[in-house]
Amino acid sequence: MNCPKRPETVLRQTLTNTLSELMRTGREELRPEEFSPDTEGHIAPPLQFSPTSKADLIVKNALLDNFQIVDIAVSKNIITRVGTPEEVAEVTTENTIILDAQGNSVTPGFVDSHLHLDVAMQRIGTLNVEDVQTAADFNNRLIAHAQKNNDADILYVFGLHYYDVPIIPAATCRQTLDQIVSNKPVVVFAHDMHTAWGNTKAIEQADLLHPMPPYPHMIEELDLQQKIVIDADGFPTGEFREPEVYYFLDGPLQAKYPHSITQQLNDLETVCNQLASRGITGVHRMSLAQPAEDISFLLLLLELEQQKRLSIRVNSSFSVVDDHNMLKDIITGHSARCLLTKARNQKITAEQLHEELLELLKATGADRQGQPEKKLTAIKPETKQTSIDKIEKASAHIRDTVHGKHIAPHLQRENPHASGDMPRHLGQHAKIRLDTLKIFMDGVIEKDTAYLLDKKPSPGIPEFKQTHLNALLILADKLGMQVAAHSIGNGSVRAMLDAISAARISNSAVDGKRGHKIPHRIEHIETCSPEDIPRFGKEFVIASMQPLHERPPMTMWHTKIPKNEWDTAFAWKGTLENGATLVFGSDWPIVSCDVPTAIHHAINREPWYNGAKKQSVTLSEAMAAYTTGPAFTEYSQNIKGSIKPGMLADFVIFSGKISVLEKRECKLPIAVTICDGQITYKK
Repeated sequence: MNCPKRPETVLRQTLTNTLSELMRTGREELRPEEFSPDTEGHIAPPLQFSPTSKADLIVKNALLDNFQIVDIAVSKNIITRVGTPEEVAEVTTENTIILDAQGNSVTPGFVDSHLHLDVAMQRIGTLNVEDVQTAADFNNRLIAHAQKNNDADILYVFGLHYYDVPIIPAATCRQTLDQIVSNKPVVVFAHDMHTAWGNTKAIEQADLLHPMPPYPHMIEELDLQQKIVIDADGFPTGEFREPEVYYFLDGPLQAKYPHSITQQLNDLETVCNQLASRGITGVHRMSLAQPAEDISFLLLLLELEQQKRLSIRVNSSFSVVDDHNMLKDIITGHSARCLLTKARNQKITAEQLHEELLELLKATGADRQGQPEKKLTAIKPETKQTSIDKIEKASAHIRDTVHGKHIAPHLQRENPHASGDMPRHLGQHAKIRLDTLKIFMDGVIEKDTAYLLDKKPSPGIPEFKQTHLNALLILADKLGMQVAAHSIGNGSVRAMLDAISAARISNSAVDGKRGHKIPHRIEHIETCSPEDIPRFGKEFVIASMQPLHERPPMTMWHTKIPKNEWDTAFAWKGTLENGATLVFGSDWPIVSCDVPTAIHHAINREPWYNGAKKQSVTLSEAMAAYTTGPAFTEYSQNIKGSIKPGMLADFVIFSGKISVLEKRECKLPIAVTICDGQITYKK
């Protein structure tokens, strides 16, 4: 892959770290025509293998989806034979590991196409309140957790649901939490990770316990003021809505009490092993609007991979935010992808890759807080310098936060790949990829932060202006980067479809040279206008949805969305019927990552009312959404997603037959998970 050249003037404007220069640089200077295109194809070619290679692993009596019982031979990390016992016996040796599926189903490894590894790591050892329904139960749980974890610097709580009568009222949030725990920071996250609540100690230690306005100026630049709830005196009440906003609460706390790299690696290994136990061999990690976090996480993945401790494949993503750094985000994400490609092709070593990523990390964290000049135009000349001084101070504070949380832990240690204890190079089919730029278009239905067509846009909703979104898609597409958009409301879904359409028109010649279109993704799609559903197939768009997010009526969600729009809510079948590639994920740890449970739900979903359109899918369609669909999404359709010779050895052995998932009540345990030819889980 050739990394396109960027004009020197653009780099000078976007990679500057000085506030005065940033003030003169706006997103409007993003000109896709100034960038040379990436015209190389991204689809992985078929693997080279020998069917006569001796088998390292054999699975006997495997029931495939075509109802045939076969034996499967694996040499290193490639499936080399699928056939009769006699055919596979020819490549068996005394050292071959033999597993007996006993006539049970064996399927390709599952790929969870939407989850959050970072959040799963953060939840280790914290309080889970997903089943809490009353304030009294919440209070008792938190008191007990605080007593049990008296030495903890921060108390984290995850999983709180929204209710018509909220357990933590927005107007008195910090006072409510102070009545339970007041001597140390408490941060509570909603079940969907779109709202955070903090007590007074947390807000104080995050340096937010002061009247607003002025707000942190990145909040003002993105028009997100309404997502920080304030009281009559302007003080934050403790409710912060959306990840890019509650970062101002949680980020400084994590920077003040950072986890060591060793602990982060151990936590990452733990959550990956949990996923392997569910039959998952690959995931698409969705980022949370923190670009520095994405590079830091890539460094963790690289180290775990080279230590041979990474039990799943991870296709990561890089955040792009609609602020003055948007172009810099696109360039950085593309640069990270280029570096990984060079490392897989052994043009640079793992040690060199680490150093290059570290430089990207330092540049990414250098400044996210510069404010364009237009935000200062309304300020009186005599107070303008004071305002600039405040901006400089706030900017330095956030830089310190980013540095302390994401950068300093990596700088305080030697390059782990320099010791010679780990492989010098990545493998050509290393488990780490980064093909995707991740954006947030809106929030969630329950907190009125989703962008809906029947409501006028408001400050911060949608989170990308259409002109900026179009420019982002056109440039990313031109550079060969996939864009995945969190789009809950039908307004944000349409905006993303419009931007993808603009990219298709602008880059049609590039697609011709490349030999394929870039499969951009829309995530969640909880609501969608009927006229927009056919556009998924027409515009070559991936519909990425999560079966266990769908729930029957009688929830807060259904009070917010008119009944006449329910027919195309969570439109799994509708997008499929209109030519879309459907991929399923979990949004873990927001909901369960148990794939058989999700498949069972996707098959047995009931219409929400008599006469409603059925959006359930068949067993084969659900299986495809976890196997061939994700493989296509990540350009791996030639090497992943099915069980046949020449494919990577990623598959699952069940303790039963997958056909039971079509029944109303069922359980289907995972017996063995194999990823890259290695047993990563065994019951």
